[in-house]
Amino acid sequence: MKTPIVIVTGYLGAGKTTLLRNIIASTDRKIAILMNEFGEVGIDGTILRGKAIDMIELSGGCVCCSMTGEFEAAIREIREKINPELIVVETTGVAEPDAIVGDILENLEGVRLDAIITIADADSLVRFPSIGHTGRVQIEMADVLLLNKIDLVTEEQKTEVKKKLEELNEHAVIIEAVRCGMDFDEILDIKSPK
Repeated sequence: MKTPIVIVTGYLGAGKTTLLRNIIASTDRKIAILMNEFGEVGIDGTILRGKAIDMIELSGGCVCCSMTGEFEAAIREIREKINPELIVVETTGVAEPDAIVGDILENLEGVRLDAIITIADADSLVRFPSIGHTGRVQIEMADVLLLNKIDLVTEEQKTEVKKKLEELNEHAVIIEAVRCGMDFDEILDIKSPK
C-alpha cells in the first residue's frame, strides 16, 4: 500500500504553519510532517538526527521532520523509520509545488500524491491583488484552495477573491477558514488525479 503525501503550499504568512499546528492538534493518525524548519512550529522535544531528516516525536503518533538532505532521501527515510499513515510536506512560501510533484510521481516508489493544498490569504489578496508567477502556480496546481483569514475582509471582498481563485483554478475545492480552522477530513485522503 502506498503512503499518501499531501503538499501544503502558499505564500509566507498565509497560514501554512497554523494549518500544520491544527492538524497536529486534531488528528489521531500516525502522520509525518516534513517542513523546512522546526522553529516555525515552535515544538518542543528531543531531536533525533537521521541521514536526510531530523525528527521530533509528538504525542498522538505525529512526527515532525526537518529536511537536512535531498527530498527523495528524506521521504525514504521517513517511510523506513516511521512508516506513517500520511506524510504532509510543507513548502516554503516562494516554492512552486511542481518540482515536488514531479519527484513524487517520477522518482519515489511506495508513495502517492494525495493532494496539493494551497493556502490563500484573503486579506493579502485584497490588499495586493496582483498575483505573481509563483502564487499563480501554487493556485493553479491546487486540489484544495484554503481561503484563510476571511474574517479580515468584507463579504464583497471575499466574493471577489473567490472569483479570482476560481478563474485561476476551476477544479479546486475552495474552503473558507479563519486561522486555518476546518474539518481536516475534507482535505486528507482526497486522492488527487495528478
